[in-house]
Amino acid sequence: MPDASKYNMAYRPTSFWTARSEGGGERGPVRRRAVFDLGREFLPDKEPSEVEIALLSLESVTGDVIAVTARRRGGRIVYRIEDEYETHFHFKPKTSTRPLSMGELVALIDGATGHLAGATGLTSAYRNYNATWTNPERLVDFVIVTSDFYPELEAYYEEEVVEWLAEVRGRCSAR
Repeated sequence: MPDASKYNMAYRPTSFWTARSEGGGERGPVRRRAVFDLGREFLPDKEPSEVEIALLSLESVTGDVIAVTARRRGGRIVYRIEDEYETHFHFKPKTSTRPLSMGELVALIDGATGHLAGATGLTSAYRNYNATWTNPERLVDFVIVTSDFYPELEAYYEEEVVEWLAEVRGRCSAR
């Protein structure tokens, strides 16, 4: 797990529905894989007022993507995790009264289940799944997490993958 003290885990966007200059997300350019974001067009249609708060782009053959979305319902914000395969992801929280803090979003992403035969989390789980038949070095950029609302989220997961690789190397050398 990355050193949380290096990141503002308490950061919380003012709103997911305001202009970026009003606290909806202040960040530089988002690193996306133009070639591998092909899966985005196969995601389910968004509900009214639903916005993508984080995107996980997988460097899979089909360019799979997993979106974390938020929509308003009454006085609450309702969250979904969706992919193009209609996977039934399990995660917490399902709702909140205000936007998630970065720490809460990380916990949602890292605690999600319902995919890959019981795996937990949406980043290392996909790398671990693929590490059984390929060199782990090739999986460093297999999952990229981006967000227009959480400025440090991508850097957090870039640190997470470095730690994942060190752990996998340690397991391999212990054999």
